[in-house]
Amino acid sequence: MNKLKISVGVLTLFYAFFIFSYPPSFYNDDSLFLANGIEYYSIIDFSPHFPGYPFIIVLGKIVNYFINDSKFTLFLISSISAILLPLVLFLYVKKIDEERTAFIVFLLSLSSPYLINLSLSMLSDSIGLFFLFLGLYLLELNKTKFSGIVLAISLFSRPSYLILFLIGLIYLFFAKKDCFKDVIIYFFMTSIFFIIFILANNGMLFFYEAKRFIFGHFSLWGIGQNTQISWWEIFFSITNLPYLIFLYAIFKYEKKFILIYIFIFTYFFWIIVAQNPDNMRHMIPIVFLFNIIIARVLVKFKFFLILIILLNIFSITNYKSKVSPIDQIVEELKKEKNRIILSNRSIEILRKYTNHRVFDNYYINSSRYINKKQKTFLITTSRPSKGGFKEFYGRFIGEHKYYLIKN
Repeated sequence: MNKLKISVGVLTLFYAFFIFSYPPSFYNDDSLFLANGIEYYSIIDFSPHFPGYPFIIVLGKIVNYFINDSKFTLFLISSISAILLPLVLFLYVKKIDEERTAFIVFLLSLSSPYLINLSLSMLSDSIGLFFLFLGLYLLELNKTKFSGIVLAISLFSRPSYLILFLIGLIYLFFAKKDCFKDVIIYFFMTSIFFIIFILANNGMLFFYEAKRFIFGHFSLWGIGQNTQISWWEIFFSITNLPYLIFLYAIFKYEKKFILIYIFIFTYFFWIIVAQNPDNMRHMIPIVFLFNIIIARVLVKFKFFLILIILLNIFSITNYKSKVSPIDQIVEELKKEKNRIILSNRSIEILRKYTNHRVFDNYYINSSRYINKKQKTFLITTSRPSKGGFKEFYGRFIGEHKYYLIKN
């Protein structure tokens, strides 16, 4: 085993110890819904929400049989997926290019502040992304049947990656016809298993919930409604400054990376038109795709590689908290009784883990009335214009700072 492979193994192990120094902590209600689904699976009851994430639930139930703690189970399977993501990227890029490029991709990905987001948020992103790249790696090994199974696992872990699978299958049909048949057959066979699992547990109500949820996504909350943040603000941040190298890399186009380029432009369009910038995590797949492209340039400019890694580490060290802002607030709220909580974030976490009555601050007129008549706690991610509030900081890039106001 050469030095690069040993380095990959040692650094992966070091990162795992770093991540497991954090306790399991809910990022938002979606992570609570996933944990609930491991115990009791019902999409209608938001356990978890649509589309149900069947692979995560099946795997979670198996692991939870031995652990008997759904919160820790979800933390375990989502964080391990994130921990292993740079490793599988190394293996995949090594197969399509060379080991030096693959090692640079590994370093960029392992040091990325966005990997911390995947590792600690206890959501579906890390699992879906890990199995996506694992499926692509197996495809390069010509393990086409296994690749089809793994790619289906990825889709049914993170269904919002559907656009990548549609484009990927079209690419496969035209560029790798010899393996298309095996991949597509085993992909759909595995998909049928997950669909049967969903319907067996939810019945025809699943389709009614699908219609309601999809309509709500595009008309009420999913594409940036009721948020002041734009994707452009997120893209053009100091953390993302190194990815300007991508503009240079375009002119160094190599055919072996064509699928990665297709994924980047397709998914970029998808998040712009169909995802909410309030959730930065929707952008994360592009970060790791970018790492593959710019690594080919950084092979020749190692000084810039060192600067990028230092910038990544600096970004990570800016975050000191060990638990999420909402879990910090839950502990704060235990100190006082007989107040009503008004919040438009993590409503169900507050209802489950506090003894206070909780109202959704999205209904602004009701909230104003309650605020005039009752003693309240207001929880928000918008910085209050007046003093007299407490701040609760996030653990990683993309986790909002919360403010607690006592009225």
